[in-house]
Amino acid sequence: MYEILIICSLENLSNLKVNTKGKLSSGEENKVFFRKGKVGDWKNYFTIEMNEKLNHIIEQKFEGSGLRF
Repeated sequence: MYEILIICSLENLSNLKVNTKGKLSSGEENKVFFRKGKVGDWKNYFTIEMNEKLNHIIEQKFEGSGLRF
């Protein structure tokens, strides 16, 4: 079980050759799928409106699950 956690870790996946050197058919690099993973870094990518919309979608999707955000 521990080995699976290591293999699937963000650190491991983001450092795979396919993700550091590979490209999509559109020419865009695969590394665009990985960010720094720092808390609060979303503010560099999301507008306030985007954040509000995402929060609304999350609330809808998790409604009735018992999870609270």
